[in-house]
Amino acid sequence: MSMQNLKYRENQSTHQVVLETEYDNVAALALYESLGFIREKRLYRFYLNGKDAFRLVLAIPPDEDQVSSPYRNRLPIRTPCLTYTIDDEED
Repeated sequence: MSMQNLKYRENQSTHQVVLETEYDNVAALALYESLGFIREKRLYRFYLNGKDAFRLVLAIPPDEDQVSSPYRNRLPIRTPCLTYTIDDEED
């Protein structure tokens, strides 16, 4: 998986990328973790050869332009400034 592929997925409203790799594949684990993947779970006897795997997840934050919110285009409410006077004199 390339960085270009990940950038493409960012533009396609993908929320996360999930992959598995053998638990003892140090090079792959180092690569994926350097790209921001997090080990989510160890999968025991995941492969047909009986080896365990790690499931790795990369969360992709939503693009600000694609976020749909009913409050997105609203302007802030403008209220008049209130002034208070404090009368320190005793009557």
